[in-house]
Amino acid sequence: MTDPDRQRILVIEDDPEIQHILSVMLSDEGREIVAAETAAEGRSALGDGDVDLVVLDLILPDADGRTLLSELRHARATAAVPVVVMTARAAPEIRQDCYALGADSFVEKPFDPEELAADLNRRLELQAAAERATLSDPVTGLLNHAGLEAEASTYTAVYGVAVIQLDGFGEHSERWGWDRSEKVVQQVAVALRQMIPEEFALGRLGGADFALLAPGADLEVVTLVSEEARRIIRDIEPSELQGEDVSLTATIGVVTAEPGEALEESLDVARHRIFQARAAKGDHVIAQEETGPASGHVLVAEDDEISATILLHRLEKEGLEVVRFDNGQDAYASAMDEVPVLVILDVKMPGLDGFEVLERLRKDHRFSSIPVIMLTSMGQEADIVRAFRMGADDYILKPFSPTELSARVRRLLTRGRSASSL
Repeated sequence: MTDPDRQRILVIEDDPEIQHILSVMLSDEGREIVAAETAAEGRSALGDGDVDLVVLDLILPDADGRTLLSELRHARATAAVPVVVMTARAAPEIRQDCYALGADSFVEKPFDPEELAADLNRRLELQAAAERATLSDPVTGLLNHAGLEAEASTYTAVYGVAVIQLDGFGEHSERWGWDRSEKVVQQVAVALRQMIPEEFALGRLGGADFALLAPGADLEVVTLVSEEARRIIRDIEPSELQGEDVSLTATIGVVTAEPGEALEESLDVARHRIFQARAAKGDHVIAQEETGPASGHVLVAEDDEISATILLHRLEKEGLEVVRFDNGQDAYASAMDEVPVLVILDVKMPGLDGFEVLERLRKDHRFSSIPVIMLTSMGQEADIVRAFRMGADDYILKPFSPTELSARVRRLLTRGRSASSL
């Protein structure tokens, strides 16, 4: 059991020097510093008691830190705990991923120890003073992901679900800076809370993504409310961005859900509808599947049958056409015959390994704008750095979260390759 009067800080970082620096800088009579070198050790420490702050390295020996970040935000006990992400690889798309998954701050290595300690101390003081509810989002005061799940678990009849995403917010936040972007998110939250019916539940999923739950409402009602929400967002003039040419828009996916079903399944369907709407124009409410010719296929090279089965099920559920091979040579030959819209490569495969396939693809001008995700159980930092240097756009460690995989695939298909990757 942990002492409820002591603040417990979890540092998940495999560099012993950084662990020592943080332990010294954050040390205080009323605090306990817990150090973990791997994601597994971090999960074990979380099982030993509540924490008040998590400092998380993105590149860990046994996992991608983003996977653990997603777990922290989906668990009721840690949904509202501040998470400060640290990494030596600070590409804009990685920073956007972290904020979208619910990170509170993003720190580049090397960092100024005193400056970081001041920021962490401030967050701890706010945590102690506010005693924020475990089901509330600390930025907006709305329900967080766990809060929405708790709310949905009380419904006994069919209910409506709407996912509201501000268009292009990841790119905007890079230009505005996160402090100002956070103020915009807060302003949007206030506007949405004021316009929705009192019996509806409103929450923030992370970044600039919101969710609306409408107990007892059918698709038509939720669609009408979503249209009004889209109009309200268009009318917002962000007070933090005076003097800038800013026009906020949102794309909204609407579905109905059965009581007792996992809320995440409904959220995924709504997100897929957003992806469909944005493929056409964005700034749109979509409450049914769009039809039309397929725009291309996803090429998967994976020789492990279990991983391949999970991949194909998840991607096909997203409405994507998938072509899968169990060796690198056949996958490469297929890519040469017909260029896919996205490539997912396992690193260890018979024939050609994933690095060899990646290298060959990037030498072909047709693949200059095609996103590539590397999928592997290898967690060494050198392998991750090698993949990015060779032109990979993302790197997912096994075992992976299907929900997180969907989010990364949607991001890459929506935005394409980043300028820093080209």
